Amino acid sequence: MNTISIRTGISMLLLVLGVWACGGQDQAGEQKEKAESTEAAVAPATEPTAEGKEYSAKYQCPMHCPGSGSETYGSCPVCGMHYMYNPNLPDAEAINKKLFKENPQKKPVE
Repeated sequence: MNTISIRTGISMLLLVLGVWACGGQDQAGEQKEKAESTEAAVAPATEPTAEGKEYSAKYQCPMHCPGSGSETYGSCPVCGMHYMYNPNLPDAEAINKKLFKENPQKKPVE
């Protein structure tokens, strides 16, 4: 009998804590509205355009970091990855295989 009342008491406590933690309201709608308003505010500034030198240069960062891209081979000043040959130029696949064979990307530090 004592075990049942302890279990019931714990169950009631968990129920009360659950309701209290949620504030007794449906917060999913509020979170969705907040996420949508954040997306609307951030989306225009983060969408890449294919007009910058990170897209048009002879050598490009694989991540297309803003302000990256060069006419000479090197590393991205933003993320540090090795540049790749612009895939829109002739023989890009063969050149990139050669570049990455000679200069493999560094593995991230774990």
